[in-house]
Amino acid sequence: MRLPLIDNPAPPSDAARPAGFDSGPRSITAVRVLRISVTDRCNFRCLYCMPEEGVRWLPREDILNFEEIADVVKAAIEIHNIRRFKLTGGEPTVRHGIVDLVRMLRKIPGIEDLSLTTNGMLLEDLAGPFKESGLDRVTVSLDSLRTDRFRAITRTGDLATVMRGLNRCEDVGLRSLKINCVTMRGTNDDEFADFARLTLTRNLTVRFIEYMPLGDSALMHDPSQKRSSVLPRVDDSEQGPAGGCGAQDRGQDAFIAEPEVRDRIEADLGPLIPVDRASESGVGPAVPYRLALGNPVGRIAFISAMSAPFCATCNRLRLTANGVLRSCLFEGGEVEIRNLLRTHPDPSTRRTALANAMTECVRLKPDVHTYHGNQQMSRIGG
Repeated sequence: MRLPLIDNPAPPSDAARPAGFDSGPRSITAVRVLRISVTDRCNFRCLYCMPEEGVRWLPREDILNFEEIADVVKAAIEIHNIRRFKLTGGEPTVRHGIVDLVRMLRKIPGIEDLSLTTNGMLLEDLAGPFKESGLDRVTVSLDSLRTDRFRAITRTGDLATVMRGLNRCEDVGLRSLKINCVTMRGTNDDEFADFARLTLTRNLTVRFIEYMPLGDSALMHDPSQKRSSVLPRVDDSEQGPAGGCGAQDRGQDAFIAEPEVRDRIEADLGPLIPVDRASESGVGPAVPYRLALGNPVGRIAFISAMSAPFCATCNRLRLTANGVLRSCLFEGGEVEIRNLLRTHPDPSTRRTALANAMTECVRLKPDVHTYHGNQQMSRIGG
């Protein structure tokens, strides 16, 4: 049941937000970040995300246009005081006109932080335009520092190109760079110290993210459950972090919990020291540290959604490329707003209806997420 339209309330100040989000995950006042997927398409075919043939793309007419995305952002700011926005995909840089979208959003009053997560393949050419258009930060997904392995994981990616993109970000002044590394046993578990070493000489944060089973790339796949008929099957001979996207038969063998990752880093590089979370850019769930030895200029962080769920302090809301609000990365809590965007001609009424949909969506958050997400990562944007 949808909420009735309400008059525009005064937006709550940051000071009015409950300390530690004590109101729980179902309060809109706890939301501080809206993650916006601008496309479900991607120029990589990562083994743990999708088959080599890809997945069935959403029809173009179903994808929100830039004006519709801007309307959602304005409603989030004006009514709910949400002031931080992350552009994601799929791969956001393959969306035609992505720099124009950044420029459009940057002109909206009230945005405090506008960032983008990318695989980095097109970043060398886009870093400068992103900076000029007003983007604040970039996060690059990078699961291996070894050329052959990186190619094997992504199928289509080139490590040297991605690293040049990172360098270009530094050159043009995009600060607070982050690297997201998904930890996978038998795939990149011998590289954790190599990633951590980057922080000795580079002013960036390397974030180790526990492998999360989403859609048909389920880490904890139950063979008794019928597979989706929408996705192509992957040949049994194909080797992924857990046997390939459509046949992850190694299951839990691919999962590595945060304590083991930390132990491996400290065994090679010495102890990790906690860092004040308030000094780290962004307001996400990553817990930051730094190496105690070697005078590091960068940081290391951990996102442990599987071994230590942080649902009670979740502060984000997601918008898919086809206009669905999601309260949780893993499951449920969906409210469709594309029709709302396209049928409310009056801007004020439309904005209020969008704000009500956000409130309703957050109320649908689970207490704790399940161990298997019901949608492909490429459709949600992480």
